[in-house]
Amino acid sequence: MRKRKLLENHLYFITPKFDKNFFKLLRDVLEAGVRLIQFREKTLSDKLKYYIGKHIRKICNEYDAIYIVNDRVDIAISTDADGVHLGDDDLPITAAREILGKDYIIGKTVRSVDDAIVAEKLGADYLGAGSVFKSKTKPVDKIIGIDILREIVDSVKIPVYAIGGIDEDNIDHVLKTNVHGVALVSAISSSKNPKEKAKKLLEKIYSYKKL
Repeated sequence: MRKRKLLENHLYFITPKFDKNFFKLLRDVLEAGVRLIQFREKTLSDKLKYYIGKHIRKICNEYDAIYIVNDRVDIAISTDADGVHLGDDDLPITAAREILGKDYIIGKTVRSVDDAIVAEKLGADYLGAGSVFKSKTKPVDKIIGIDILREIVDSVKIPVYAIGGIDEDNIDHVLKTNVHGVALVSAISSSKNPKEKAKKLLEKIYSYKKL
């Protein structure tokens, strides 16, 4: 069920740093129609991550949205997330699968075709490919660009979400690679009207999916 719902979603919203507007932003994005949320928080205590994650779960349930936790398998389990997204320094996919079981969604960050092929073989359910462009959210060591993104998409059968520096100015180039979806942070969270921005981007993404 979780994995089937993943396939239905082409806009993947990653939460920005926690602040007083965090939950309002989350509701705005969900009200706009986004149904795939990743909780990414690097600096807060585990206790706070737990309580925030539990509240995200509650809100996502109201909208029948998928809730993914970045990096932390333990936070994913304890807050009843639908899955976890693993980076380079996190648990291996096989270890996460052993802990979480077959029904949980496991995503993996990749930066090359080789990374993508290995992640798929190890059992990842989807890939986050990037950074496609220079990110406004965090420093990145490698920009993969459109050509490598296209090669990654063509090399695997599982969904690929492009991530990194994607906004209204360049999203068309990304969508033309036939990527399954787009993962966004600042393009939505830094907008003066996040709900309207999310609606616009959803419309653009789904218009490509109908072509």
